[in-house]
Amino acid sequence: MRTVIEARDVSAKIDAETAIYDRLEEAFDALKWWLAHNPDTGELVDDYHWIYKQRGDRFQHIPALVALYTFDHRCVEILSILIRIPTL
Repeated sequence: MRTVIEARDVSAKIDAETAIYDRLEEAFDALKWWLAHNPDTGELVDDYHWIYKQRGDRFQHIPALVALYTFDHRCVEILSILIRIPTL
């Protein structure tokens, strides 16, 4: 398991949008857990950056998350996050 580090912008965005998406914290905790255990399940977009898309559930008010991150053998660093309600 790796340590997950959030960029300041990521933390600020999660904090700001928690009022909009009532299950955002749960979804983000699940994302961090997954990436800490399975960072190589994302898609490599260049020599260094990965992207991982986590599905949400519109009816349960769980937002979809798209994370841009890097990782090594010790940690995962989430550099950017996109938060959206999934479409039907």
